[in-house]
Amino acid sequence: MAANAYLPWRHRPAVLLALAGAVYALVSLVNHYNFRTAALDLGLAAQVVGDWAHLRAATTTLLLDSPPTNFLSVHFSLTPALAVPLYWLVGGAWALLLLQLGAVLLGGLGVWRYARALGASAGEAQWALAFFSVQWGLFSALGFDYHDNVVGAMALPWLALWVAQGRWAPAAAAGGLLLVSKENMALWLVFVLLGLAWQHRGRRGVALGLGLAAAGALGYFLLITRWAMPTLDAAHRPFGQAVRYQQWGPTVPAAAANLLRHPALLWQALFQNTLPDAAYNYVKLEFWLALLCSGGLALLRRPWYALMLAPVIGQKLLANDPALWGINSQYSIEFAPVLAMAMADALRHWPAGAPARRRAWPLALAGAAIFTLVTLYTRQSKWYDRTTTNFLTGRHYRSPYDRAALRAALARLPAGGPVSAQSNLTPHLPAPRRLYLFPALHDAQYVVLLRQPTMAAAWPLRPEQSLQALAQLRQRPDFRVFYEDAQLVIFARRGPVRNPAEVLQF
Repeated sequence: MAANAYLPWRHRPAVLLALAGAVYALVSLVNHYNFRTAALDLGLAAQVVGDWAHLRAATTTLLLDSPPTNFLSVHFSLTPALAVPLYWLVGGAWALLLLQLGAVLLGGLGVWRYARALGASAGEAQWALAFFSVQWGLFSALGFDYHDNVVGAMALPWLALWVAQGRWAPAAAAGGLLLVSKENMALWLVFVLLGLAWQHRGRRGVALGLGLAAAGALGYFLLITRWAMPTLDAAHRPFGQAVRYQQWGPTVPAAAANLLRHPALLWQALFQNTLPDAAYNYVKLEFWLALLCSGGLALLRRPWYALMLAPVIGQKLLANDPALWGINSQYSIEFAPVLAMAMADALRHWPAGAPARRRAWPLALAGAAIFTLVTLYTRQSKWYDRTTTNFLTGRHYRSPYDRAALRAALARLPAGGPVSAQSNLTPHLPAPRRLYLFPALHDAQYVVLLRQPTMAAAWPLRPEQSLQALAQLRQRPDFRVFYEDAQLVIFARRGPVRNPAEVLQF
């Protein structure tokens, strides 16, 4: 008999979570160690943590299309505050990555607890936890830096659990975390609460309370996006995310009405490439295949979970930005907990001990795991970089840089003083200090450039443009070489700043 047959059931969730945590760390933490994290969003969030740790208003300076502005005007998120205690131990970037990793593990534990509360056996709850842990949405998100919506989405299983148990104080705390994790998560919470109200429709008082809470979440979303964020923005610009959907109508309500009045248009938007570039063909179909392979059929048996996912699907597939359509990045994180919860809920009504019920979890896990494994190597979704996400390949653990030498060079920067740096360097620069994303110079006293940047490191420039910029700065009389080695050049400004809004053009 296998040795793990003697492991008590109460200990097996901890073992599964430990294994999952080790794998997630190999994805997320290794990326940062190898200088593969970026200014947006990890560098930006690390700035916020540093400011809040020193009890200052968080000012974002890394955006190329905006003057320095209040962070809450960019993303109305309070979750970076959870990383402040860790900031004093490991710095802002590492604190955020550890916070995100811990949140995902807590989300997995919430799925296990939720399955048990629904009546799943100890063994079935382990299957639910494993099913959650292999979801492609988790690996895509962890392979691309830190994002506040990952932390917020992991509160969902706990919210559903505590609502089912009638524990309203912790349920309110879980809902509050989801609400303040990001401005668009407040809109998702509206549908989550309506889905829970549907699920508990037999408990009329509970359903009514959840409906009222959904109305409150909608009011919060409108208040934040229509008043608070534009007010806090340095240029008082309106909430900018709606521009992704203006091809369907001038406003979000108009776009929704237009799509609902024209089913053929809605079908095209959900399933077809709506851009003239044929390179984006089949990206949306890959997403639907992901949903099918990862427990999507359970949504038909428990449609209140489909309601929870409706705004996420709309946000992804109706956008004019193909980066949202597929299975990359953090844009699918909400599917991981919802699909696992839907599977646990759908299977609990099958007769206990029935052969179909015994086979269902292994088959569901196999489908999700195989799809995740295959898409670690290849995807139709564009701009996928397997180096950042596929922890099974050797290249994931290699860096194009001498990491120790690069960290030592960055440590030569004097404390304080604004710095303009390339994308993959900004998360490694200590906060608080004013950081600009190169080619923005503004009032930077130092400019930090790699000699041979990768495509991701040079963004938003191309590597050849970055080399041109390096040559330009060598010729400028208002900059001198402060430090130089085989990998890196640090320029220091001479004299006063002539153009505090300067951005190099190419």
